[in-house]
Amino acid sequence: MGSERAHRGVAAAVAAAGLALLGGGSGAAATAEPWWVPLGLRGQAVTAVAPAGPGLLVVAGGRQRCVALPGGPRAPVCARIPGHQGEGGGPRWALRDGRVVEQGPGGGSRVDPGSPDLGASARLLAAPVALRGAVVAVAADGTVWRRAETGGWGRALLLLPAGLLAGPPAVTGVAAFDASPVTTAVYLATDGYAVLVSTDGGDDWFRAAPGLPTGVLDIATDGAARAVYAGTRDGVWVHHLQGLPAPPVYPQQALLARWLGIAAVAVVATLAALAALARIGVRPT
Repeated sequence: MGSERAHRGVAAAVAAAGLALLGGGSGAAATAEPWWVPLGLRGQAVTAVAPAGPGLLVVAGGRQRCVALPGGPRAPVCARIPGHQGEGGGPRWALRDGRVVEQGPGGGSRVDPGSPDLGASARLLAAPVALRGAVVAVAADGTVWRRAETGGWGRALLLLPAGLLAGPPAVTGVAAFDASPVTTAVYLATDGYAVLVSTDGGDDWFRAAPGLPTGVLDIATDGAARAVYAGTRDGVWVHHLQGLPAPPVYPQQALLARWLGIAAVAVVATLAALAALARIGVRPT
């Protein structure tokens, strides 16, 4: 039932680009920071992002570089090579030969009994520590799978084609806060639908990408900064955790002009339809 609900949910999420703008979560305000903010390297494709101390390590144009973060040193400083932080001493999860492996704190490991065969080239996995036992993994064919906290596996997401002549966009990254229980969210990067988010371990998804380029090539989380970083086809961007973004606020004059424009388009369309009916001899009732 959960997977069916997820499929229905993602169909709506992918079709509606502004779904995340509906309603305001706690903490949302008109003066809040935009949902996504550009950090730099605009005009360049950023294929990898990873927090590195006071800076952010990125790969752009095939070259690794360090990007300064807001509030950090003015000159970019990357203090360490980033690595997987685990789950605060609890079980860790990894991919091995296309299967999901649980690694205990003592160093032992075992293949999770219900793990599907994701394909030898599968490499994307995230496990939010705030949902202990939940795992989201991406198969080599792009299908997104989820492990529930109870241990059962199921298909979580199958992206819809981007158009009549285009196939589904590629899933390029998946991330969660796996070092401290900052949030239950799992972030899915796609090269076409920007970023999808699940707050229940991959059961339901919605699009949360206001302002972000649709082509996202990598994604990473930083618990210390309460931030999510996205490498896109137009630079690197950051999202600082907050409630769902408030609806856009328009100045009164701009709002009036917007409604007048909509009304004018409706009137012109109605007159054009009446004229077309008159030409073919159909009288409106």
